[in-house]
Amino acid sequence: MSVHQPIRHMIFGALAVMALTAAPALAADPVFPVGSRLGLVPPAGFVPSTKFIGFENPQASAAILLVAMPPEAYPELEKNFTDEMLKARGIQVTTREAVTFKDGKGVFVAGPKEQDGAKRYESVLIANVFGMTALVSVQMLESSRATVTDAVVRDALKTIAVRQQIPDAERLAVLPYKIGELSGFHVVRSGHDGAAVLTLGPKDSVTNVEQPFMLITIVASEAPKPEERDKIARQAFSSAPGIKDIRITRSEPLRMGQSNGHEIIAEAKDATSNVDVTAVQWLRFGQNAHLQMFAIVRRANWNEVYPKLRAIRDSVEPR
Repeated sequence: MSVHQPIRHMIFGALAVMALTAAPALAADPVFPVGSRLGLVPPAGFVPSTKFIGFENPQASAAILLVAMPPEAYPELEKNFTDEMLKARGIQVTTREAVTFKDGKGVFVAGPKEQDGAKRYESVLIANVFGMTALVSVQMLESSRATVTDAVVRDALKTIAVRQQIPDAERLAVLPYKIGELSGFHVVRSGHDGAAVLTLGPKDSVTNVEQPFMLITIVASEAPKPEERDKIARQAFSSAPGIKDIRITRSEPLRMGQSNGHEIIAEAKDATSNVDVTAVQWLRFGQNAHLQMFAIVRRANWNEVYPKLRAIRDSVEPR
């Protein structure tokens, strides 16, 4: 089981971000938005956003979005970064330039874009730099180009920087809930939508269940009736990723803090390596959504890891 999404899925997800809805002097040091390995020196008037990974300038109705991907994503991203593809996403490319960095290369495009009846302008940089693939999208109203000029945008993009690690505290800060206890796990990925990936061990990328890992997501759903909870939990577990030959050994209700919950434990095999694993799923039901926590551990390590997983579960609280 790998916690990395397929490269193609990541690329199209990154390109979908582009559909989101100043004085030239720059500070000396790059700024890294919370939870981002990518950063840059933002133009005057831009501040880190609390709604997405990047920067925003409300006065200019402008935004800078940052998307980080593995280095191996760049060749396919570059191949698909054509004028025709960008036109399909609404951008009429009027500028295309090759960009050279000290430790990499990239492609810069820019042009007008009409969205929801408004005339906008977008500049996009893709780069293979500092051991990762970066996509930076600068979006604004056409009228904002008087202050957020092409020169200002180019100067900002030249300052793109990468930091090696994101502190767990930053990764946790973007989540709409609190995790008070990590039990030795570290956060691999997190998002404003509530999705988080945790693993126990030195690696971020996990194959063949080398390390225990845990997925946490928020699923929009009305609060189920008590007699429906077991059925809903089993349905959710049936789509569990990366396992096969599943045999449920426990399925029962439990209290999780002040909320009703449900626990399922099952024995299974890793879908790619056939390694024996044990999986657990916890659902914590709310009025308009439920929190799903799902973990997989090599069966030989289950007794040691299960208490750590429960400690994480019990520490999750709404903000």
